[in-house]
Amino acid sequence: MKYSDQQIIEAISSGDPRKREWALYQFCNEDSLQGWVLNYVKTHGGEVEDGEDVFQEVAVIFDRNIRQGRFDGKSTLRTYFFAIAKWHWVTYRRKKSPVSELKPEHYDGEVASVEAQIFEGEKKEILERAIAELDTRCQALLQYYKLDYSMKEIKELLGFSSSEMAKKQAYRCRERLRDVFERNPHLLHAINR
Repeated sequence: MKYSDQQIIEAISSGDPRKREWALYQFCNEDSLQGWVLNYVKTHGGEVEDGEDVFQEVAVIFDRNIRQGRFDGKSTLRTYFFAIAKWHWVTYRRKKSPVSELKPEHYDGEVASVEAQIFEGEKKEILERAIAELDTRCQALLQYYKLDYSMKEIKELLGFSSSEMAKKQAYRCRERLRDVFERNPHLLHAINR
């Protein structure tokens, strides 16, 4: 028997550990869900083990987000899970990839001072903190946007009906990010100093 998204959400949010475990088991043990994540990771540069790690970590994030009411209901739970998985794979790869040493022959521009590099790092960290206050779908969309993905690619990755819808959602997400900065003027001040 297949359970509705609403039944899964209610069971995870119920506060009853047995209901929560049951719902997560029902949702996460669907073969196509794990298969999709493993396939996505493999086709985007990962190994099967990476895909298994990502799937486990995404299940934990998914559970926490449902319990904290972060799922806004604008998509199915499967689409939401996939969006988290895509976002998580981007960050997982970034952490896993070794940083190669930059040698003088690789660089033909001016080298920024250590202070400037630290300041840029701080600005990036502040921006990441602000983005973390948004829902998972906006986080994923803004990450792809920041990585120069096209609206067509974002449409495919996040399951929008059209590139135009992806563009509208990107605008809404940027507006929400602006609202975060307006509610937290100290963050805006830190970025603009």
